Amino acid sequence: MFAAFTSLRTKLAPVARTQFTAISSASPVAPSAPGSIFSSLTGFRLPSVFESTQARFVSYGREYQPSQRVRKRRHGFLARMKSRGGRKVIAARLLKGRKYLSH
Repeated sequence: MFAAFTSLRTKLAPVARTQFTAISSASPVAPSAPGSIFSSLTGFRLPSVFESTQARFVSYGREYQPSQRVRKRRHGFLARMKSRGGRKVIAARLLKGRKYLSH
């Protein structure tokens, strides 16, 4: 379940070691931002990358434009029968007893 996080952890581990700076206990920190509250509690200061308030304008929902012709060509019975892996898919669905083998 956590296998996906291990690769992320190994990628972020060098960044975490180099960019987090320790705050000395002698200097008092005035909590003016949420990041400084974290730094005063844990003794670590987050990099300025996390404190930026960058507005991003992203529009979603235009990726899928359905077409019966393209769907049949990619996922249809004849497309499955063209390749060895596709024939394995059809055979597995037959053994399982699926009502529909493909599109």
